[in-house]
Amino acid sequence: MEDSYFFARWDGTRFNTRGRSSCALGHRIARGPDARADGIFAQWSWDGSRLAASNDRYGLFPLFYSCWDGAIAISSSIPRLLAAGAPGALDEQAMSVFLRLGFFIGDDTPYAHIRALAPDASLTWDGALHLTQGARANGVAHGAIARASAIDGYIELFRQAIARRPPCGASLAVPLSGGRDSRHILFELLRQGHRPDHCVTTRHYPPRTGEDARVAAAIAHELGLPHVVLAQTESWFEAERRKNLLTNFCSDEHAWYLVAADYLNARAPVVYDGIGGDVLSAALFVTPLRLALFGGNAHAAAGHLLGPEPPALVRLLPEALYKNVSRERALAHLETEVAQHLDCPNPVGSFYFWNRTRREIALVPYGLLGALPNVFAPYLDHDLYDFLAGLPVQMLADHAFHSDTIARAYPRYAHIAYEDKHAPAADASSCQARFGRELALHLLPRAPSGMLRQRFVRPRMCASLLSRSFSASTHWYSPMALYLHQLGAPSAPG
Repeated sequence: MEDSYFFARWDGTRFNTRGRSSCALGHRIARGPDARADGIFAQWSWDGSRLAASNDRYGLFPLFYSCWDGAIAISSSIPRLLAAGAPGALDEQAMSVFLRLGFFIGDDTPYAHIRALAPDASLTWDGALHLTQGARANGVAHGAIARASAIDGYIELFRQAIARRPPCGASLAVPLSGGRDSRHILFELLRQGHRPDHCVTTRHYPPRTGEDARVAAAIAHELGLPHVVLAQTESWFEAERRKNLLTNFCSDEHAWYLVAADYLNARAPVVYDGIGGDVLSAALFVTPLRLALFGGNAHAAAGHLLGPEPPALVRLLPEALYKNVSRERALAHLETEVAQHLDCPNPVGSFYFWNRTRREIALVPYGLLGALPNVFAPYLDHDLYDFLAGLPVQMLADHAFHSDTIARAYPRYAHIAYEDKHAPAADASSCQARFGRELALHLLPRAPSGMLRQRFVRPRMCASLLSRSFSASTHWYSPMALYLHQLGAPSAPG
């Protein structure tokens, strides 16, 4: 999607433009003449004097814009906006949260003059910017509903969601992990007569275990489906470096998925992604403490989410920058966002969905796989989402609701276990040592970055070239050091 951008400037007498005058990203699913289109999408069009842009109800498809000095630029790529002239000043308030949480909140990006298009937004520009946003979809509260009835409702609405998203005869590869979301999708596709050509599982970089591959292989064997296991083909350092650019500097995750993205982008016109299933129906991130804090104390909840201060921040950032992205600043900004979710049926799930799911997890299906025409997200079918988001959190808090739903819907396969969360971690020392060495070889010949405290970083990079054990010991700060270096020079090769 490198050409997915548009730029316009009003010089007082006429508009000067370049890039694509119209662009439609993602997919739409019609729901009738009076209903908002389902699906995950973003689009813009230019008619010669007016730019108009809009997106889906969740704002999941990454689309960014910047207005400055009588100009506007819009794109799915932040580096492309910067190359088009968007100001590159850091948004230090936004960064104060990202550097502690690993994802941005609201419509923040690393840059003060670049914003993510808000959910269900309508943007117009005719020399001046006009932006409206629909109401956030918070689910439909059920009142009193029995757990068995809720499970039955989940089964039926999920079947409806898949039926609305048929593969239409296209070649179909189903990403399959050891968890619940992809398993549920696969079972229902088969029930509706859509047999995949094969399933695809990706091995993680250590210390993550091989549980995904083990469990997925057992499922594929039970179903008689071909199963492709993708090994990592590039070093963790190279994957991390490429990931930072491809995710627009908006994620501390996803390097492991690049090998799957390369594979699927080349072979699979239709992909089903389980985004949202864990937060909406498995109560991911819900704990008794978080529920208590989200019961009304936004300040305390925000402080809990931030957690203890990451040691890497104190050591890596120059003193002035560390002061400008302080924990106090992060706490105040995060508290404002948390407060918007306190009245939801599942306030913890709502916060994570509209921030981590929307701004970070979506960067896999609609960032790394964004060029594919159909990456379906059945858990975000409007009817299913409204149902799940409205369930009382107490029904989900035991983390068994999704498992019980799958077992009831597909009893034939209820014996297949899920991944073992307590499996021993894989030895990561070799991978970490290589990362530290490759980081040193990459950064030492380059001009020092103002984003890094050089008196901390440079001696340690030199030591990493001399000692494998020392290089392995740098893993607690090396990925952040690479991120900060690239953030300081986003249009450079990396």
